Amino acid sequence: MRGTRASIIIVAVVFAILLLQSVFSGLLAPHPFSPYFGLPFVFALGTAPGIPVLRGAATAFAIGYFYDFFSGNPLGLHTFVFVVGYFSASLIGYLLSFRGIVFEMVLTFVLTLLLGGLLELIRGFTPGGIARSGGSLTIALFASSFATALLAPILFALVRGVDPESERAPT
Repeated sequence: MRGTRASIIIVAVVFAILLLQSVFSGLLAPHPFSPYFGLPFVFALGTAPGIPVLRGAATAFAIGYFYDFFSGNPLGLHTFVFVVGYFSASLIGYLLSFRGIVFEMVLTFVLTLLLGGLLELIRGFTPGGIARSGGSLTIALFASSFATALLAPILFALVRGVDPESERAPT
């Protein structure tokens, strides 16, 4: 029961962050540097050794659903990408034994870049999808991934503070 409560708190925190981001989007970050605030939460759950897979995937699903709700994208777009991100982070966390702030930032940068590319690819096939030039898309993906990676240690620490089962394994 404690794990379910922690997942609900994490989803509520992401909801509050998304609400603040949508209200202050023009003031917080210029367009290309707008971070994906939900992805570090998903990656933290994926790399946590004590989080059951079903609970982590359900939490990633809920966070992705809220992203779709706030961004105005077709429902299921971020939901799918966030669950794929959870399983990718889970696999990487299982295969790699080291942890730390640098690992969190590199993992977040690489997976945000890959998942952002997947998101743009899927968005290109949806009706009314956003079509960008290759250069502006590349700049936006790298800038957003960099901004997300800078925030990752803070958001990973927030997840560890809310959910004790997500504590890092000793190195």
